Amino acid sequence: MGLRVILVDYTPHPPAAPFADLHLQISTFDSNACCRAAKIHSIDGVMTVGTDQPVLTAAEVSAECGLPACITPETAFAVTNKMRMKTTMTAYGIPTAKYGFIHQNSTESELLNILDPYVLKPLDSQGQRGVFKLNTIQDVFNHLPETLRFSRSEHALVEGFYESDEITVSGWVTEKSLTILTVTDRLLLPADVHIGICIGHRYPSIHTDRYPEISAVCHQLVQAFRIENGPVYIQLLIGQDGIIVNELACRIGGAFEDFLIPYATGFDILAEMIHASLGEELTLPPLNLPIKAAGKFAAIQLMFCQSGKIAKITPLAEIKALPFILDVGYNYAAGDMLPAIQNATARFGHAVIIGNTKSQIRQNIQEFYKRMEVFGENGSNLLIRYYPEDQNESTEEKKTDEKKNAVDF
Repeated sequence: MGLRVILVDYTPHPPAAPFADLHLQISTFDSNACCRAAKIHSIDGVMTVGTDQPVLTAAEVSAECGLPACITPETAFAVTNKMRMKTTMTAYGIPTAKYGFIHQNSTESELLNILDPYVLKPLDSQGQRGVFKLNTIQDVFNHLPETLRFSRSEHALVEGFYESDEITVSGWVTEKSLTILTVTDRLLLPADVHIGICIGHRYPSIHTDRYPEISAVCHQLVQAFRIENGPVYIQLLIGQDGIIVNELACRIGGAFEDFLIPYATGFDILAEMIHASLGEELTLPPLNLPIKAAGKFAAIQLMFCQSGKIAKITPLAEIKALPFILDVGYNYAAGDMLPAIQNATARFGHAVIIGNTKSQIRQNIQEFYKRMEVFGENGSNLLIRYYPEDQNESTEEKKTDEKKNAVDF
C-alpha cells in the first residue's frame, strides 16, 4: 500500500519486525512512550488488530496527536476495562452474567449474590491470562493474587459461570450504524480451570437461526458504548436462559477474521481498518449481507500442542500448498520449548481451512491433521486435535442426544 510501517513491541526480536520498516522497543501498554514516538516520527495514523489492551493506547495516541480515529479514548477505555464494560451493560439493560468486583481486602460476603461455579478475570488483560473457573469463594480468593499479576488494577472481576455455547460476531460500524459481517462458533479448549482458551472458529455458526436476537443485542451494544466507526468484535453466550454478552472489543478479532471476513463477504476489513486509521475514504460493507454465504464454510484451527521440545515440524510451504488452506502460520520453530497450556499464549499456530459444503470441510479438516505434525524429541506427534465428536452440537443438544456421531463440522 506504499506505507512506511513502524512497529511498537516491547520484546527485542518480535516476529513482525522483519515486515516493518522500523521496530521501536516500546510496550503497547505504555501510552506516554507511544505518544512520544508518534510525535518524533510524525506518523499519519496508528492502529492495532487482534489485541485488546493496545486498542486504548491507539485511541489515546490518536487523540494526543490529532490523528484520525474510529473511537474516542472514552469508548476505548470502556471496551478494554471490564469494570467499565460490565457497569455500562448494566446501565443500559444489556444481559450479562451476574458479577462483582473484588480486591485483596474484600470479604466473601461481597460475592453472595453470585452462584457457583465462579469465573475470575483480570479487568484489563488479554489472551485468557489469569482467567480461572473456580468452585468455591475460597478458591476465588486463593487465585486472586495470580489473576492480579496480569492486571494493572487492584480489582478483579468475578462472574457466575454460565453453561453455554459461545459465538462471536464481527461487524463494521459506520456513523454509529452496525453492519454484521460474520457470526461464528467460538470453540473452546476442554478445561476445568483454565477456561475460555479458543481452539477454533466455525463459520457459519450453528446458531444462525437466532440471528434476530443476536443482531438486536449487538446493535444495543454499539449504541450503549457510543461506538462511532470501525470494527467491532462481540462474544455472546447462548444457554438455557437466553443470550447474554460475555464481552466486546473495538478491533478485528484475533482468530484471523482478516482472512475469514473477505472470504465470506467480499469486505476487506483489514484494508478498511488501515484506511480508517489514516482518515482515508472507505469502501463500506454492502447492506443486507446474508448471514450464511452460499457455498462458503470455514474452520479456523487454533493449534495447541503437548508441552515439550520441538524436533521437527511439517514445512509451512507444504501446508500452504494444500488447496483448501486460506492461511496458515506457526508461532514456534524447531528447537523451541512448547509450554503447558494455561492461556492463549501457548498457541502453536493457526490454519484457516475452507470448503464448499459441510461434508467437504469435514474432509479437509481430516486431511489437514493427516499432514500437520509437530514432532517432539522422542518422535511422538505433540499436536493435539481438539475437535471431539460432539462439537457440532449446541449445549442443549448435548444434553438430550447421547449418541455421538463421527467427527462433524
